[in-house]
Amino acid sequence: MNNRATLPVWGGAPPPVARGGDSSSLLVDSAISHCEKLKRVLELEEWINATPDNPILAGTRRKWQEEREQLLSELHLDKPDAANV
Repeated sequence: MNNRATLPVWGGAPPPVARGGDSSSLLVDSAISHCEKLKRVLELEEWINATPDNPILAGTRRKWQEEREQLLSELHLDKPDAANV
């Protein structure tokens, strides 16, 4: 195999990944975090809906609901109050 075909075009180390003060990097990190939280909310919602009303599972279900509500508040996706609608 020809080594020249596998060498980078720029002839050195890969360029540094923008971190820290780069606003586009912060935006990407924020979007990824937002998506991960949304995914977790959907998982919790599925688990809550699939869990039967059983006294043995009540504590676990309550923890899932609390975590879901916390994530929704962090994402500013709280359920609107009836008075505000």
